[in-house]
Amino acid sequence: MITIPTPLIDRDDLSLMERSLIPLIALYTQQWGDKPSDIDASTLAQSLRHTPREVIEALDAMVKKGILKTIRRKTPQGVMIYYTFAPIKTIPPIVSTLTAKEYSDSSYFLNMDNDAFEELHAFALELCDREGLRRDLFDDFTLYQRSKNNRSFDWCAEFERWVRRENSSNTTLAIGNQALSETKPSAEEFEMAHYFIRHLASIDPQFEEPFDVMSWAKQIQILTEAGGYTLLEVKAVIDWLFSAKGDWFRPNVPDAYHLRKHFKRLVAHTRSFRDGKPRLPDGIDLFDLYEQM
Repeated sequence: MITIPTPLIDRDDLSLMERSLIPLIALYTQQWGDKPSDIDASTLAQSLRHTPREVIEALDAMVKKGILKTIRRKTPQGVMIYYTFAPIKTIPPIVSTLTAKEYSDSSYFLNMDNDAFEELHAFALELCDREGLRRDLFDDFTLYQRSKNNRSFDWCAEFERWVRRENSSNTTLAIGNQALSETKPSAEEFEMAHYFIRHLASIDPQFEEPFDVMSWAKQIQILTEAGGYTLLEVKAVIDWLFSAKGDWFRPNVPDAYHLRKHFKRLVAHTRSFRDGKPRLPDGIDLFDLYEQM
């Protein structure tokens, strides 16, 4: 049995995600007869079947509101950030977001304090403006680094690499779009786009089929004609995403654009493993290997 303090239930400044996380955090951290413990964002994301980005945003919001506090702990994978309830007496009254101090949480990155984060933020916005990139690219960068629990000695250099990768991706897409702008996707590419859409609809009752299926088929066309992949490889990646082995990564691929964006990483999984078993290189027979031993 778990109990949730009345002051948390009565608050009217919580989002739906925050209200969903509170009982789940209590379930993991408030065990009868034990001292209060803590929980990491990845476990919460898996339990809610939401992306780590959405969960981390909600957890950070509750840290700013004084509902949660963060704990850093050394693990074999590095320093990890965990969350637990803040003492009830420290939960402040609701204040206007206009007066709340920005970056009040000191753990936005594992080895960066608030002042350093503000300097990185200013550097990132200036770089985005100079390169003509969208400013919310910095939000994507921060959420990715936190979801991976990454560390760095030079976060400005890390963001510059992120910007170069974004520019390279945009250039490749522009070249691909220009080369393919005069050609329409084939019937097979349209069918593959519908194949992906049917899989998405099968796991999400609220999924709405896109009005412009052409744009989804265009992404498949870029993979096959500009990327050099086959339709069988595209199908294998889609099947892997909607299997038990790919379930952990599926929230990161909500549409055909993200399928193309992450395809190089995804196809590596399907090429390395088939049916959960390592593949031998092409042209190698298992019996030949035994004879050579």
